[in-house]
Amino acid sequence: MNTKAFSSPTKKLTGLLLTIAASALISLPVLAQNYYSAAIFNPRRNSTSRSVDGTIAGEFDVAIKYYQNFQTFAEAVNKAGLMKQFRSSDNDKVEYTVFVPTDAAFAALPEATRKELFKPENKDKLLKLLNYHIVPGSVSNEEVAEGRVETVSGDQIKINLDATEDKITLNESSTIESSQRAKNGVIILVDQVLMPEEL
Repeated sequence: MNTKAFSSPTKKLTGLLLTIAASALISLPVLAQNYYSAAIFNPRRNSTSRSVDGTIAGEFDVAIKYYQNFQTFAEAVNKAGLMKQFRSSDNDKVEYTVFVPTDAAFAALPEATRKELFKPENKDKLLKLLNYHIVPGSVSNEEVAEGRVETVSGDQIKINLDATEDKITLNESSTIESSQRAKNGVIILVDQVLMPEEL
């Protein structure tokens, strides 16, 4: 029997399988990144929401009354007059992605900075800060891949995704903790306040 006739296709098949396996290993982190970013930036609807009208503003209204983890940001939105902006939309189209610092994130700011931001005469500064946390529409996988997303303030936020640790950081310091969908957008909790360069 001529074994050479069988050995050559076998070697080719083995080589092909090894190539496929190697490609799969290389592509796994990319697949994990895409899956994780999609799950965070475009989460499924949460039926346990306590918001009355289901909008982002409704979530903020509830936060002020009941939630303990992002009351400060919710109150800031209320003071800056942004509640009406987040109240809208009768359809299910995502209109805003809002990076919401937790109360612990605000508490971590220098006390003088925090007090200065919430003074009535500094409403413009507070609005600038809040707009830096708001992205019009939804954050796409393409924007995550490019590592940048533009905010309502006109400034950009840098996105870095570490697939091995299942962690997304913003501006190389603020870590995304969780996200939830509202009727007209997505609320994403972060562990640090994002500060635009002007502030």
